[in-house]
Amino acid sequence: MRESTGSRPSDLGASLFGLTVLALAVGALRKELALTLVGAVFLGALIYFLVAAFILGGLYRKRVRLLSARILNRSIPAGGTGELTLNRDKAGSRRFFRLPGILIRYELRLGTRDGREIHHLFDPDLKGEYSSFPVPERGAYYGPLDRLFIGDILGFFTLYLPIPQEKEVRLLALPGAASEPIPVYIHSGGDSQRQNVHYQRTDNLIDHRPYMPGDDPRRINWKLYGHAPSSELFVREGEPEPPPHSRLTILIDTLADPALYDPAAGRRGVDLLCENALAIVLEYQLRGMEISLGYTGSIMIEGQGPELAEALAYPAASGGNSADLPVPPADRGLLILALPRTEADAGALDRFLKERGRAGQGLDLAFLHEENLEEAAEACVQAYNRRGGIHARQIRL
Repeated sequence: MRESTGSRPSDLGASLFGLTVLALAVGALRKELALTLVGAVFLGALIYFLVAAFILGGLYRKRVRLLSARILNRSIPAGGTGELTLNRDKAGSRRFFRLPGILIRYELRLGTRDGREIHHLFDPDLKGEYSSFPVPERGAYYGPLDRLFIGDILGFFTLYLPIPQEKEVRLLALPGAASEPIPVYIHSGGDSQRQNVHYQRTDNLIDHRPYMPGDDPRRINWKLYGHAPSSELFVREGEPEPPPHSRLTILIDTLADPALYDPAAGRRGVDLLCENALAIVLEYQLRGMEISLGYTGSIMIEGQGPELAEALAYPAASGGNSADLPVPPADRGLLILALPRTEADAGALDRFLKERGRAGQGLDLAFLHEENLEEAAEACVQAYNRRGGIHARQIRL
């Protein structure tokens, strides 16, 4: 976000100034007192608003630099409401002096790496303890520079004073999980490894859980399989064997091909990748999987659902290919979520495939897309399935 300071007329103010000058000129030439009087009144009002804004700007130029806005909850769900309060310890607790017809507002300014913005105006002399603002979209929002807005009530002139803030992330808008996780195919890299050395025993042999890769097939309840509507396999919980811990890595390629996506569509596409990644995390961690996560430009991240949900606020749509995908552990199954693109051998995904040489190591590549990009997704699936060791597929959402 670019910083803009100084006083400037709005479009309405510039138009009114032009009409005022015209009225004065015509009134003087035609010697019409009423027209001249109207022009003089408007000119006087414009001069007052401009001078008043400059006076208050000069009065508060140093003080506002000592203000800071503190967002109360750093992590909130996208579509929720944020809350902030002003820290006035260094600036002093006295109220801001006002002139008639002049507004003073604090402007919160937040933005993501891919162009999403939040602008929120509120009175710096808060009557309550905090001010609320909507957070409509997912993202990691930075905001190194807020502003104090000084302007007239009619919107003719505005003056902005910069208020430096912290340069780190100020707000994380977390994605919501997709309604259903996409299928996950565990290959050789995701073979189960036992973590416990003791047996789990119970007298109740009718409790079951879903079958996980690495479970002993002798524990499958085939009678239950025959009656299950989804034909899903279940194992008996009471068997003398601990539950397995399969391992899975999810990588998100944030490339939004400019030939297929405009900036807004690219951001929405990456949102879909994050929402589906979160659905997988929540579903399969519940089943006992150990899941690590990464995205273009990040390091590998491990944790439980809440920590990984916070990590999924960071991926930002990119039309370039400068950053790389992180290097995942070699002993895990690998799922890559990506958007369709028009060119192969370009971007983080293709550099990753070339450098890692994943042939035979069980890589699952899913191109997620909406209906209008089905042909592009199908072309990607065909191109990547020609490479050894890659199981590419398209999923329309």
